[in-house]
This record gives sequence, structure tokens and C-alpha cells, in this order.
Amino acid sequence: MSLLARPAFRWPALIGLWALAGAVAWITTVQVFLLVMNPFCHLQRPGFSRLEVVSVDRNADSQITDFVTAKRGEETRVLTLSKAEAAELHEHDEVWILDAWYADSLRPTQFLLTPQRILLEYPILLLLPVALGLWRIRKARQEAAAEPPPPVRRTFTDDFHLRAQRFAKPEAAPGPQPRPGEDPGAST
Repeated sequence: MSLLARPAFRWPALIGLWALAGAVAWITTVQVFLLVMNPFCHLQRPGFSRLEVVSVDRNADSQITDFVTAKRGEETRVLTLSKAEAAELHEHDEVWILDAWYADSLRPTQFLLTPQRILLEYPILLLLPVALGLWRIRKARQEAAAEPPPPVRRTFTDDFHLRAQRFAKPEAAPGPQPRPGEDPGAST
């Protein structure tokens, strides 16, 4: 029997997977709510690219973001990164940049490409391991149900009881059975 087929492991795994699915739904709902409520927000094409940093400039109008000028080949782009991420960058650094799926004036439009940032920006990706986990639990449960039942436990009697049956009263020979209401000793 698989470990996931046992209720002691299956129920905590199911609770954890459904909690993760709920968290993904919550994060996605909050992101869509912020997108709808912000009039200066617009959708943009998500993506990632490898860029070379040309300069890091302070954004005096924002307490959250700074500007980073970067180039890829001959193309130059001005990125809006968070102040903490922009402070880590230096001139001539080559970095992977993740473009968010929407842009507004309140939050960064680009981020340094990290697994944590991918999951925060695109939480729907977490539904893939959730679906895989639910499928695996279901498959383990089906395999456990299809396994043959445990062997029948047999008990053996000792020799004494078999010999004692020799002296038991003989069973009545199968003959005509009396009808209900008749006297079995009466003959016809």
C-alpha cells in the first residue's frame, strides 16, 4: 500500500494542497481587484530577458521605485524596479529581468528574475503542483482499493476434537418431514 493511500498521510496532504490552491485563488483575486480599482493600470506582455545595466537612477517622485537603464544589444530600455532591487545593481552587471503582466505608477513594472518573484507575480503556476499532488493521491487511493484483500485467517482444530466427533449423536436421516401441525410420532 502506498504511503499516500493511508488516511494518516492522505488527509494532511489533501488539506495542504487545498490550502495552497486557496492561497493561489486569494492572491489572484487580490491582483485582479487591484488591477480593476487602479485607473492608471494597463496590461502588458509578460516576459523575461537578459540585460546589461547601464545606469541606476533615483526616482524622486516615488518612494517605492527607481529607474534602471539597461541595454540588450543596441536596444536601450528604462526599467522601473523596486528601490531594494535597484540598489543591488551596478553598472555593467548582467541580470535577468522579469516583466510584470500589468503596469501602473504605484508598483515596479520589472523585477529581478527569481523563483520567488515568479511565483508571486504568476501564482497560477502553483496550481500545476497542486493538480499533480491531487492526481497522485487519487491514483494511490485507487491502487489501494484494487489490491486483493488480505488472506483469510484459518484456524485449525486439534486431533482431540476430531476424534470426539465419532461419539456424537448421529444426525437424523433425511426423510419425509412432518407438516406443521402434525404429530411427528403419529404414523399414517
